[in-house]
Amino acid sequence: MKFRIMTGSGRLAILLFLSVLFSFKFCATETSTETETEKDVDQGETILEDYLVCRTCGADAALSNFVISQLSPKALVAANETLFGKEVLVQILENPLGLRYEVVTSRRATCKRIGVWTKSHTWFPGYAWKLCLCSRCSAHLGWMFEPIATATDDQFFPTEKGFYVIVLSNIIPEKEVKSLLASAYTPTAPGTD
Repeated sequence: MKFRIMTGSGRLAILLFLSVLFSFKFCATETSTETETEKDVDQGETILEDYLVCRTCGADAALSNFVISQLSPKALVAANETLFGKEVLVQILENPLGLRYEVVTSRRATCKRIGVWTKSHTWFPGYAWKLCLCSRCSAHLGWMFEPIATATDDQFFPTEKGFYVIVLSNIIPEKEVKSLLASAYTPTAPGTD
């Protein structure tokens, strides 16, 4: 039996159809630590709010469940805005080259970690940082921050005190992607061209 791999709009239409069929209710099976979301739901069940996906390739980058309010004392602007269906702390941060980024912070992200920890030019005093790239296409999604004390060469994932800074212009909520696909996809009956 041969299978044909679908690409393009046909694949997107099928993905959209399948996503409507399935609910976004999953059972969390973490054994090491309990997340804040799991504490609020009976029997370790987590209800996923929305995936935040890479704007370049659509790969999962983070979950809106894990967006947190980690204020940087170096923020040029910091304000609560309604994003992802809830109030979220949005900050504008500027690097030494004068480039400005509108960002949110997250407890978790699914992206590559590259390079070594850097202690200079940090937006969060007491934290080291390194780049966070998309796990599929390597587009820049943001940075990972870790307390200096635990930012060692063998520390690849954030501890409970670590977090990610995600650039808003580099991600898009999956619900927005689906609504764009749904409005762009208009099925027509055969012979009604």
